Amino acid sequence: MDLKPLFLAHVETLQKNTEKVLAELGLETLVLHSGKDVYYADDDMTVPFRPYHHFAYWCPLEGPGHMVVVAAGKKPTLYYHSPADYWHEHSKIGEEFWTTAFDVVERPDEATIWAAVTGLRHAAYVGPDAERAKAAGLATGIDSMASRLNWDRSFKTPYEVECTVGATKLAATGHAAAKEAFFAGGSELDIHNAFLRAMRVTELELPYQTIVCLNEKGAVLHYHRKRDDVRSGKAMLIDAGAKVRGYASDITRTYVAESAHTVFRHLLTGMETLQQAVVHAVKPGVSFADLHAKSHLLVARLLLEQGILRKTTAEAAVEDALTGPFYPHGLGHQLGLFVHDVAGKQLDRHGGMSRPNPKFKYLRTNRVLGAGNLITIEPGLYFIDMLLAPFREGAHREKFDWDLIGQLTPFGGIRIEDDVLVTEAGVRNLTREQM
Repeated sequence: MDLKPLFLAHVETLQKNTEKVLAELGLETLVLHSGKDVYYADDDMTVPFRPYHHFAYWCPLEGPGHMVVVAAGKKPTLYYHSPADYWHEHSKIGEEFWTTAFDVVERPDEATIWAAVTGLRHAAYVGPDAERAKAAGLATGIDSMASRLNWDRSFKTPYEVECTVGATKLAATGHAAAKEAFFAGGSELDIHNAFLRAMRVTELELPYQTIVCLNEKGAVLHYHRKRDDVRSGKAMLIDAGAKVRGYASDITRTYVAESAHTVFRHLLTGMETLQQAVVHAVKPGVSFADLHAKSHLLVARLLLEQGILRKTTAEAAVEDALTGPFYPHGLGHQLGLFVHDVAGKQLDRHGGMSRPNPKFKYLRTNRVLGAGNLITIEPGLYFIDMLLAPFREGAHREKFDWDLIGQLTPFGGIRIEDDVLVTEAGVRNLTREQM
């Protein structure tokens, strides 16, 4: 696909939105900084670099020290930091699909770039080096600016969607290899390496550290060990994505061996069905909190169908928070340059924040969805001893089949996650297009 027209349209949208923000705040110029190298404490090694997110929104150029300067009615200027350096490799700009969107000014050191933005009238800085920006006379920390920029960014342009499609396609290749490695009896480390090898990337190129869980480790929501001594797993949960031009995909799948407990196998089938039911309910004007509540009701019905909960109804189980220990996280989140992208809890572009239901305190977004929002849908069902323990002696203890729960606990948990785009017509499932 020819990305050039998509990117030019993307920058045109960003320019229009930014000019509106500048006018609202009485400003003339916005300076966006890619960032600087950060060192580990008491060490001369740097933390792996990622460009500051608002810079990356405008420009896919990697590396520290670059700046994009946006002013009303003018073509944006890219100050490209290109040092003479034989210790490290630096990005070189050729005839990239995105370069014609900017007036590109190459500078060999950061000081000359900072000098170019020092003293700009009515200018604001967005980046990680606020102290140096203040010294340059740039306004920093304008809360109302951050909320406006973040809100606009939560509505993806066609260019951003195409980047996410690319990241999804790449991750699908890795997931297929991981699935094959699991059914071949591989260890967590084998499966992780198969995921990377199929995509031909390094770990530093991933948007987040992979979660590869065999058996009981599927109940650890952010499990990052890669055991090499556990093989031929009964169940595997893998949460892993890819990154293309800075944009992330975030996909989770659960697989079970034929020797797994029959009820756990039925739970997996049920979770796959209910996850798709929630996806199909996505459309403009729907509250994400309502989708989350719907997913809890569906999980309650599944737990009752399989006899894990009993002597209650699905509605009562949700009201009594009996689904909470099985499903302790949120339904999903915004997705983009961040895996958990910006503005998830904003009510509007002015920064009003929503108040979540206290029963669902870990919900990462609870806003009303609009066309262009890119979100994940990832209901889960787990057997976590520390969360179930309070119910063993509580008023609702007879509503749990504790013997069955004990049989299922060694299989860990289930999570199914797709990346979906809210459209005017409803929803587009980017993940299911690829796998």
